Amino acid sequence: MIRRYVKADHAKVLELHLLGLKQFDAESPRGKWDADIDDIEGVYLSKQGEFLVGELDGEVVAMGGFWRKTERLAELKRMRVHPRFQRRGFGQAILTELEKRAKAMGYSSMLLDTLPIMAPARRLYTKNGFVQTGTKKVGRFEAILYEKALE
Repeated sequence: MIRRYVKADHAKVLELHLLGLKQFDAESPRGKWDADIDDIEGVYLSKQGEFLVGELDGEVVAMGGFWRKTERLAELKRMRVHPRFQRRGFGQAILTELEKRAKAMGYSSMLLDTLPIMAPARRLYTKNGFVQTGTKKVGRFEAILYEKALE
């Protein structure tokens, strides 16, 4: 089941976020680059964005969100699937629903960044029509930028 984040999900979402970073050896000390995860209501839900969780048997196994970048542009953030549940369609389901909701909210395109070492995420995004547009520095990492028109 995919549903909107509620405050009671916070501990599980934070755990999933950190587990996802650890899986790809992308851990960093907590800093301004991940402060959004501590205020999902304020950063995503109350500012023309969305944050979803995927549940299986009452356990949060996937998550993802977007926030408003500009009037017509949404930025996809925090896509994670618990390692035990990867390659079962949870990431695809979250991404599809986020795109649907962004389009319904009037966004015409979506952008994101991901790390080169996160090959499964990169495959998911390119399979879904995201096109690489460049790179940028994110903390200690060089991230790949992607964008997609929402049809």
